[in-house]
Amino acid sequence: MRLNGKRLLAVMLSLVMMNQGTALAGARATVDKAPRQTSYERERTAEQWAALRDNVLTWDEIRDLVHEYNPTVSSLWINYRDNNDTGTYDLSYDDVISNIESVYDNAIGKSDAGDASAELTRKQALANVDTTIQNSDREVVTLGHEKTEVATAEAIKQQIISIYTSELTTKLNQIAIEQDTKLLEQAQRKLQVGSGTELDVLNAEKTLKDAEVSLQSSIADQIKAKQTVLVNLGWKYDAEPLICEVPEVTDEMIAVINLQEDIQKAMGNSYTLRIDERKMTLAESEGTASSTAISLNSDKNQVQSDITAKYNALLEAQNNYKKQQLNELNLLKTLDKTNRSYALGSSSMRELETANYNYNSAVINTQIMKYNMQGAYFTYISYRDGLAGSGSGSK
Repeated sequence: MRLNGKRLLAVMLSLVMMNQGTALAGARATVDKAPRQTSYERERTAEQWAALRDNVLTWDEIRDLVHEYNPTVSSLWINYRDNNDTGTYDLSYDDVISNIESVYDNAIGKSDAGDASAELTRKQALANVDTTIQNSDREVVTLGHEKTEVATAEAIKQQIISIYTSELTTKLNQIAIEQDTKLLEQAQRKLQVGSGTELDVLNAEKTLKDAEVSLQSSIADQIKAKQTVLVNLGWKYDAEPLICEVPEVTDEMIAVINLQEDIQKAMGNSYTLRIDERKMTLAESEGTASSTAISLNSDKNQVQSDITAKYNALLEAQNNYKKQQLNELNLLKTLDKTNRSYALGSSSMRELETANYNYNSAVINTQIMKYNMQGAYFTYISYRDGLAGSGSGSK
């Protein structure tokens, strides 16, 4: 297929936009009207559409919702489908060379400066023929879109967890404000009777103000996390769907993980490696084959590094959760002891309030640590199942 200069430029720009899609995933949303869906109506059953269109968000349907309604992911797939027969994909070596020469022929002969610029453009284009062919390959484009979809779905799962952790942090800040208010009142009373100082009051006031700021921040975080989930899954930002609970993660689920086996699974599942391997088969020049091979080897190391890092993060989160459970138990024992001492008159009301505060805070922190462990587990699974090889960001 022979493309004219304008069409080739459009193709190249389209490919650039596709590559940028990963970085933009979830960044835009239409909230004033219902979003368009990716699939044709016939591509899902009536029951499947009904489940996706109801006002209930379940954990298992997140990727399907991302595919259909996430603004960026949907645009990628619709653009892919709309350009299916336009010559955007599967460009041949001869097609690209022919169009480079055609563009060059049409540009020269107008001025010396123009000729020099056209020659430079021609040389740069010829040096990147293999890259153009690789990036136009239908399989490479498809894998890139799938990677963006999976990464977006995983990010939304983490945002759902953030909704719940922010809600717990809000509760934590609320009881901290109650405690800090009592401490401020106590400092003020001590100042009045001469057993405290102005500095004690100022410090207590600052602690209370800091807690109030933290409260506002956690409320804002909760709102932002919820709105991010909603607009990225097709709802308006102020919608009120029923949002799912986070699936349970047990010690047994973590214990059965075999890191070495999962590294091998990740090698086979990694979108990054699959793209690299496909590009290797398309590389015609020695230079492109060499550079692609270097990228492939580097990315294999990255897959192993990613999986190992996510596994260690999971174990750390599990350990932190267990330590916090033990801390909660110890503070419950302290509270029981203080209650008995207070009943006998050997502990003050202030000591009892502090013991209550410490225990109630511990209960909330235990729940937060549990969510952190759940988040670490699902991140690990997503890297094992395809995202490993991207490092800490997107590639």
